[in-house]
Amino acid sequence: MTVYLCIIMRTRDQKKYDTIVKSTIKLTNKLGFSGISISKIAKEANVSPATIYIYFENKEDLLTTIYYDIRKKASESVLTNIDANMSIKEQFYAIWGNSFSFYLNHPEYVQYREQFEQTKMMENIKTDDFELNKYTIEILTQGIQNRIIQNLPIPLLISFAFIPIITLVRLHFSNVLTMGEKEIMDACNIAWKSIVL
Repeated sequence: MTVYLCIIMRTRDQKKYDTIVKSTIKLTNKLGFSGISISKIAKEANVSPATIYIYFENKEDLLTTIYYDIRKKASESVLTNIDANMSIKEQFYAIWGNSFSFYLNHPEYVQYREQFEQTKMMENIKTDDFELNKYTIEILTQGIQNRIIQNLPIPLLISFAFIPIITLVRLHFSNVLTMGEKEIMDACNIAWKSIVL
């Protein structure tokens, strides 16, 4: 009986946590980081401000945790069915295509991520903590060593090859550019050609 009650408690708490996170993303995308507060988030999530402090130390901790969570979800989704037995080009195309699909399916993450990366909170983010980032660096480094990819600084290669994904997804949802299957493949080809020898 005791075990059963503990399981119920954990399930209820996780739901509250998820509600707080979803409400924070929704409000942030609507009002911007400067326009939100713990009280506004609590009202949107239909919980008391004190409840939020059970899960997060402060607003910055809440916002940063959400950013890490988005990047973690992206890593898990993008790296599915990708392994070292694939060629460098195959891995690149898989990462690029999977990344685009992930953010296309989660436009709320695109907007939140873009806003977060323009704040001072980004200064405390360690990109090495993200599995996708580490894996991408590994294949780019291997590509350079195998003389497949240009011998340029990794951040420069990533800027040309992968950063445009977020911009393209945003343009798609802004109806400035329609990204169908052909356009996605064309964009991926351009990204590959921008870094390959």
